Amino acid sequence: MVIINWRLAEELRGVIPTIRAQQTRHNVETIVVNKPSGDGTEELLREHPWVRLISHDVFGIAEMRNVGIKAARGRYCLMLDADTEVLPGCFDALVDFMDRHPQVGACGARTRRLNGEVEYNIKRFYNLTTIAVRRSPLGRLWPDNPWNRRHLMLDKDHGRSFYGDWVAGACFCMRREAIEEAGLFDDRYYFGFEDVDWCWRVKRRGWKVAFCANAGIIHKVQRMSAGINRLTVEHLRSGLLFWWKIQRTRLGLSDRSPTLKQARPALSASEVNRRAPDLDISLVIINSNGKGLLKACLDSLPVACEGITWEAVVVDNGSTDGSVEMMRREYPDTPFVANRDNRGFTRANNQGLAIARGRYLVLLNNDTEAKPDSFAAAVRYLDEHKDIGAAGLKLLNTDGTRQLSCRRFPSFQQALFNRYSLLTRLFPNNAYSRSYLMTDLDEDENAVRDVDWVSGACLIFRRSLYDRIGPLDERYWMYSEDVDYCLRVWKAGLRVSYVPVGAVFHHIGQDTGNYPFKLMIERHRSMYRFYKKHYSRELLFLDVATAVMVACRCGVKLSGLAWKRHAKARERRIAALQSQGGGAS
Repeated sequence: MVIINWRLAEELRGVIPTIRAQQTRHNVETIVVNKPSGDGTEELLREHPWVRLISHDVFGIAEMRNVGIKAARGRYCLMLDADTEVLPGCFDALVDFMDRHPQVGACGARTRRLNGEVEYNIKRFYNLTTIAVRRSPLGRLWPDNPWNRRHLMLDKDHGRSFYGDWVAGACFCMRREAIEEAGLFDDRYYFGFEDVDWCWRVKRRGWKVAFCANAGIIHKVQRMSAGINRLTVEHLRSGLLFWWKIQRTRLGLSDRSPTLKQARPALSASEVNRRAPDLDISLVIINSNGKGLLKACLDSLPVACEGITWEAVVVDNGSTDGSVEMMRREYPDTPFVANRDNRGFTRANNQGLAIARGRYLVLLNNDTEAKPDSFAAAVRYLDEHKDIGAAGLKLLNTDGTRQLSCRRFPSFQQALFNRYSLLTRLFPNNAYSRSYLMTDLDEDENAVRDVDWVSGACLIFRRSLYDRIGPLDERYWMYSEDVDYCLRVWKAGLRVSYVPVGAVFHHIGQDTGNYPFKLMIERHRSMYRFYKKHYSRELLFLDVATAVMVACRCGVKLSGLAWKRHAKARERRIAALQSQGGGAS
């Protein structure tokens, strides 16, 4: 079940207990996709740990529903509005109906308003006459006109189940196979018509859309705002977009609806069993042309995990240096995913997390080597401290000195006083840099303490936390995904801690030197995405100013890289000329 929410915490407070009260014969998971707005949703769902909360920074009904679909694991996906209440037996009735009718791709429930009025949520597709009449004075003065009756299917007995054209998204049950065939919701529909469009697409592929009279909900029909505003305009735009799509199809032009390439299919029984946390810890390692580093990392793990049950899960991002052959030859029992191309660091981590079996999950860079007992000690410590959601071990440079692996959350000050800024290099002991980099840890680097976030080079978190807040945000191709995840941990009501009970050598930079320009661009792109997701106040001037600042910083960094590359090439040419001159003499 997927519920999307933005500023409707009070409505959620009403629907959650009705979901919990369902006496169902089926396994049901509840996912809330929430755009953070300070309405108290996060605090509310802490009281209901069985609800999985996924934060999504951009509001858009179709886009947020797609986030929920891709995270869902069921045979059916039930879209449910936050302003509803589920009547007893609703889930069983929907599932039983769709099990009995395998040709049905989508199904809606009987819907009533708070005053008992029937809401006709299964309808025939719109045509221009229907739109003109329904939105005109004629429709208000003569509601029982033949065009409304046809559109609302009033010629059918709504006390019995029947087929229709489309089902309103307030309670909209979708079959997994139909999603895989017809695709996700078209996320160009910001507000409205995404349900009409999806039913139109699924019917074109031979599925049926049905109304189930035995399943029921109450729809409170709460609106986020009134009058002519952005949502009104977006609803009109969505209607025009749907009308234009139909015209393109009639003209024989291509249907540009989204496919399901990135949507997760339903899990088989064996995959469900594999997800059970039957190990103490799973270490997810991403590799891209780092064969030597990967081997050293894997060889360090047995002594680091001695005394606990563990697994390493390796995801390779299109390596061409023999890494794949090495994994299959030397580590045949290690869970291994070989991507044909580089899918990005964050997405590859999510691939590994999806098949991991541990009670604790670790994001571990391939350019690391763990010291003996490090992860075993971490498991023992976290078992004793249940309020810690995520943790980082002590990271060491290759020479054994402590690496700055903990930070405070970014602020506008850190644009000038971050780790690599000129001001930090010129004045390393200034108060702003020391605060952001948390260099005060040097005073007692072996003390456990809470921090804002820890480096993703070695980030440990609980399976129960992952099941609740979801995977990493894949819009971060690389960088800032660790900052984002730690902030989500804090918002979920758990702590992020620096736990130096074990140590890991991090040979920083050795796995990223082949493509510095791309990584520099991705670093800054992720910076802006993090700002937009968590700090933006939807003020155009502030967003533009921040984007310009990040772009300028990126330009300066790229210029520096280009100059260093030019200087090194010049040194090589001079050395070659000197060598030739020496040979001639």
